[in-house]
Amino acid sequence: MAIDAVKAPPARLWGYGCIVASALLFGVAGTAAKMMFVASMPPLVMIAVRAMVSAAVLAVIMLALGRPIRVRRADLPFLGELAVWLTLVNLTFFYAIALTNVALALMLEYTAPMLIVAAGLVLGTHRMNWAVALILAGNAAGCFLLVGAYDPALWSGNALGAAVGMLCAVCFAAYNVRCAHGHRRGLDSWSMTFWPFFLSALFWLLATPAIDYAAVEVTWETVGFVLFIGVFGTVAPYWLYLEGLKTIEPFPATVIGMLDPVFAGVTAFLLLGETFEPPQLAGMVVVCAVIVFLKRNESAVQAIPRPAAEPS
Repeated sequence: MAIDAVKAPPARLWGYGCIVASALLFGVAGTAAKMMFVASMPPLVMIAVRAMVSAAVLAVIMLALGRPIRVRRADLPFLGELAVWLTLVNLTFFYAIALTNVALALMLEYTAPMLIVAAGLVLGTHRMNWAVALILAGNAAGCFLLVGAYDPALWSGNALGAAVGMLCAVCFAAYNVRCAHGHRRGLDSWSMTFWPFFLSALFWLLATPAIDYAAVEVTWETVGFVLFIGVFGTVAPYWLYLEGLKTIEPFPATVIGMLDPVFAGVTAFLLLGETFEPPQLAGMVVVCAVIVFLKRNESAVQAIPRPAAEPS
C-alpha cells in the first residue's frame, strides 16, 4: 500500500527531520571535502573506494548494534536493483562534475522531483494541481538561482556533461521511488543502506583491473578524507534519507533534499569565507519557502493511494 497520507504527526516529523539532517550532512561533507581533499582523485576511484568504505563501516555498525545483516533470499534481487541505481547515481554525478562543474551537476540532479511527478502522471500515481505546480516551479527557480545558473559561464561545459547530469537525475528519481517501495515490502533502512553499498563494493572489486588506484597518492590527508566521506558523507546521510522515506514520499523528499546545496553554501560561507551574489541568496530563500509551502500543503502533494499491496 502507498505511504499513508495521514501518518501520525510524530512519525512524519521524524521523517522530515531525518531528510533535513541528511541534507545537512551531505552539504557539510561537501564543504569539508573542499577543506580536506588535497590530492586529486579520479571519479572512478572515488566511487569505488566510497562504496567499499561505506559497506565496511555499515557492517561494523550493524554488528555492534545487533542489527541483522541477513535478509530474505526473495529480497536479494530487489536489493541488487537498488545497488544498480545507487551505483549509477554516484557514477553519473561524479562524471557530470568532471565533465561540467559542481553547480551544474547539482542543478541537473535536482530536477528529480519533476521526473518523479512526470512519471507519476503517466503511471497514474500522482496528480497535477496548483500546489504541485507551484512547488515544481519554485524548486526549479530556487535551484537555478542558488547554483548561479544565470551566469552564462556555468553553461560552458560540453553537451555530454549535461546529458550525464540529466541521467543522474533519472537515476536519483528511480532510486527514491524504489527505496520507498522497499519500505512498503518490509525492508528496513539498515538493509537498504548496507546491501546496495555492499553489492556495489563487490562490483567495484571485480572491476579493479579497470580502475587506476595508483593515480592516487596515499597520504594521511587522503585517508582522513575517505573515512570522513565514507562515514559522515555517505553512511549517515544515506541511512537518514532512507529512514525519512518511511513516512515521507519520494516527491516531497527530493524537494526537501534541495537543502543540501543550501547547507553546503552556508557552511562554505562560515568555514571557507565564500561569498554569494544576491541572486544566490534569493535562491536559498526560495528553496526554504518552497519547503515550508510543501509542509503546509502535504495533502495536496500525496501520491494517489493504491488499492492493494504492490507486487515485488
